[in-house]
Amino acid sequence: MRYHIPLHLPNDVFHALTEHTGEGWYGPKTEAALSELISNWIRNTAAAPSMLDDEADEAEHSDRPAPAPAPARVPSLPQDASKGYQWKQLFLPNGTELRATFGGISRYAKVQDDAILCDGEPTTPSRLANARGCGTRNAWHNVWLKFPGEATWKLARRCRP
Repeated sequence: MRYHIPLHLPNDVFHALTEHTGEGWYGPKTEAALSELISNWIRNTAAAPSMLDDEADEAEHSDRPAPAPAPARVPSLPQDASKGYQWKQLFLPNGTELRATFGGISRYAKVQDDAILCDGEPTTPSRLANARGCGTRNAWHNVWLKFPGEATWKLARRCRP
C-alpha cells in the first residue's frame, strides 16, 4: 500500500526543485523528480548498518567487544552518459556545455552531476538565456549546446526532438 509521507525540505531546495520541473508548485512532475532523485541516491549509496542487527549481534556475542564501525562510504559516481539534465524533451548528458550571448558577451555553463552549473551556481537554460537583457528570451532560440565529444556548437532548437 502506497501513501504520502510529509517530507520537509529547506525552502531554497524546494523552490529550486519546483522551478526545475517547471511546475512552480509541488505537483506530479516535482513528485516524480524528487522520487527519482531519492531512488537514484539509494541505488548508488551503501546502506547504513541496521541498529537491530547490531543489537542482536551484541546480545548473541556479549563476551566479545563490538567491532569497530565501518567508515562511512561517500559514493564516487562516474560522470557517465546516462546521467545529466533533462530539459523538456531534450536530454543533456553530463559534460554538455551551454552558451548564451547577449550584447556580445557570452555566458557559459556546463552539465555536471545532473545539474547545469554557471560560475559554480545551479541554473536553468532559461536563466542562462536571460542572465543579461530583458528577461523574455526563449532559451531554445538563444542557447547553444556542445555535447560531450563533439567539436561544434548547435543551436538548442535544432537539437530538440
